[in-house]
Amino acid sequence: MPRIRSPRSAFNDRPFAGSGASLYATIGDTVIYRGLRVLSSQRRGKWIKGTGGRHDIAATSVLKTIRVASAASPAESIPYTLPASFASQTVTFDVRQYADDVENTTDNFRTVVKEIDGSLEDGTGILGTAVLLSVEARSGGICRIRFNYYDNAEGVQPTVFRASRTAGPSSPTATSASYTANQRLVEIDTEALLDSSPYTFKITAENTGGTVTEDMIVGITVQADATGPAAPVSGTAEAR
Repeated sequence: MPRIRSPRSAFNDRPFAGSGASLYATIGDTVIYRGLRVLSSQRRGKWIKGTGGRHDIAATSVLKTIRVASAASPAESIPYTLPASFASQTVTFDVRQYADDVENTTDNFRTVVKEIDGSLEDGTGILGTAVLLSVEARSGGICRIRFNYYDNAEGVQPTVFRASRTAGPSSPTATSASYTANQRLVEIDTEALLDSSPYTFKITAENTGGTVTEDMIVGITVQADATGPAAPVSGTAEAR
């Protein structure tokens, strides 16, 4: 049974001192930023109890926020290890900035929803979209595939795009290009191809390590020019 240590106890938690950002994570599709606090006290010899739990008001467990992690400025990331309770759950994440004991109180604005699998990996998949721009025949049977990729804040973010042959007169090795956030334009050169008939290629997005993949564009027709222009058979020169 908790006991009140002093009638003059004060709430002295300062999670927003200085400046930085707080990370929140809640099972479900809505982020909860503050926990319900019911304080312990005695009235006429009886403890007052609430459904939200009971806290000793002098204990360190009485916090202003239920954020799961934080980082002080100018950090660009917040390290956080997913707890076992997140396995096979839909989890919603949000980040709030703070400074000088005040936190930005945006409420469930542009949150990120993740489908966490039983191994605590992101099972949401890659949710961005890609649009084919052109296929250019280059010298030596090489073709350049150009496309735009449009990020999605939710899901897994790709770090590599791979162009692989799905049909054609030979079996060239798949080629790839790295990708960084907000890059948009991606260009991938194929291996040398035959020009006897067209190939069909697809573009696949992958995250680091290739644990998550997603076909972004399929059925791309690629016609190589491996031969080049015919050699001249005759010619004359005129002195000037």
